[in-house]
Amino acid sequence: MSSRADDRRVDRWSRFRGLDPRIWTRADRRTRAAVAIIVCCSLLVRIVALGDRPFHWDEARVGYWTLRSLETGQYEYRPVAGGPVVFHLARLALSVAPPSDALARLPFAIAGGLLPVTALVFRGRLRDDETVAAAVVLAFAPPLVYYGRFLRGDVIAAGAALLAVGLCLRWLDAATGPESDPRDRDLYGGVVAWAVALAASGFAVATLVIVIVAALVTLDHPRVAGTPTRLGESIRRGCRRAIGQATPLARAAFVFLGTWGVLFAPRGPGPAGGLSGLGADPVGMAVRTYVDPVTAFTGVRVEGRAGTQLLPFVTDAVSTVVATAAPILAIAVAGFLADRYGLLRTRSGDTSVGGRPFVLFASVWAGIGLVGYPVVAEVVAPWTLVHVLVPLAVPAGVGIAAVYRYGRQAAGAIAGFEGASDGARERVGDAARVAAAGLVLFALVAHGGIVALDGVATDPSPESTLAQYGQPADDLEPLVGEMEAALSAADGGNARVVWVGDRFHLSAETVADRPPIAAESDREAWGERLPLPWYLERTGADVESVTDPDAIEDEPAVVIADPNYEGSIDALLPAHESRTLRLGLWNREVVVFIAT
Repeated sequence: MSSRADDRRVDRWSRFRGLDPRIWTRADRRTRAAVAIIVCCSLLVRIVALGDRPFHWDEARVGYWTLRSLETGQYEYRPVAGGPVVFHLARLALSVAPPSDALARLPFAIAGGLLPVTALVFRGRLRDDETVAAAVVLAFAPPLVYYGRFLRGDVIAAGAALLAVGLCLRWLDAATGPESDPRDRDLYGGVVAWAVALAASGFAVATLVIVIVAALVTLDHPRVAGTPTRLGESIRRGCRRAIGQATPLARAAFVFLGTWGVLFAPRGPGPAGGLSGLGADPVGMAVRTYVDPVTAFTGVRVEGRAGTQLLPFVTDAVSTVVATAAPILAIAVAGFLADRYGLLRTRSGDTSVGGRPFVLFASVWAGIGLVGYPVVAEVVAPWTLVHVLVPLAVPAGVGIAAVYRYGRQAAGAIAGFEGASDGARERVGDAARVAAAGLVLFALVAHGGIVALDGVATDPSPESTLAQYGQPADDLEPLVGEMEAALSAADGGNARVVWVGDRFHLSAETVADRPPIAAESDREAWGERLPLPWYLERTGADVESVTDPDAIEDEPAVVIADPNYEGSIDALLPAHESRTLRLGLWNREVVVFIAT
């Protein structure tokens, strides 16, 4: 009777919720609760004091163009400005309240804080304690914390790619399992996640290639290990299964294209067309949505990479990961080796978790990415490590959980020891194992906490391991307040900002309204201004530029100049107060004159 009742209960849950209640074990509930607590802490460390650090140049470009887009109502994907997901999230945030650094970053901080949730997708492939440990790495790894508080799409792209892999694997498990009962919603969710990853960052293209390579290595590993399984046979078997699932795969393709269209379709009036132009010119709209983004991306990120020196990018990435995440890297290597060679055995000799293909897959993904992501990067920057650390969280979680179990077993042995004299040596050995496990876990926590606090809670400096050169060394928010006050108090035509010097001169201020900036001289001059265009746009001030102090007319409320002109402008505007700002970590200074 009880068996039939259980079956009826399963049927009801399956029909209405798609869930089998028998999987909701006490351990599963504990795992979910632990991850939920980790997520809350993860959100907290990313949101608190979110606006304390001034905008990086990269953030300022996106922020400026988002404000311009809000004013014009127009948007079209440009690789130099980041993926459309970045634009859509920034536009959503900045449209609900007066713009600020914290508000613009908020959607990205929330996305980064939710990153540990992706660990739950792999519960069937990882132990419960390994799942929780992987969630901890995703929540508190210093580069993930730092760039989870950053207006860039890297964390979203990396997290969406990991989620896509997990959902697609769940669908494959169900499709190829003994009951052959695939849950197609996992497949559809996986392709949506892939579309979001590709729309969040160009690095997702590299991720897609690396994931395919890692999958081939994983499939071929049994042959290398001596098992009579061939890669060709695995591929043919996979193709046969794909043919058997042709209908859901075709639907998934349409879901992917639909998601891509929603994210990449140009908005607003003008030459970009916009969603309103779909009926008038559907072919042109399709080209602008599905063809032009690929062409633009290839031109900037592939053809534009010709002649780039790749070795400095790789060496910088390796040195940065050693400086910011060395214990995580070490425990991940240990976890991979222990899993691969069957070292994760308990005292009873259990080796059932050894050699899991998914741990190999994630380790290969991270290992290739440590070289691959810097190679495809446009600049030397620590944010490339985000794409490495996300898959690295899997072997790191395996390693952390193994160390924890090792220490817990030794502590249990000490607690249950009878105290016989002939067991004194064993007692000492167990105590040493507890101490060793505790030291390893303490080193992980201490190093991660120190690096994260140093990067987040202290002022940026040239010695910062997580900050990139384009991070201003000075706080800019007080200056923005003073500029707004001076602009409000200025009379008529003096309520404006004037840039002085060839270094900052644009042929016309409108050339920077939308990316890309066509002329190289204008592109360089506008780049020299960063990140101040974002802050000036927030004030709503009229902005102009001149090449020489003698060309300044009247007494503008704010003048921003090359330090070489400080003496000339000081004599020209004696009623203005001046201060020097460092717009980079080193060797990037401007002088700002504000009317008093």
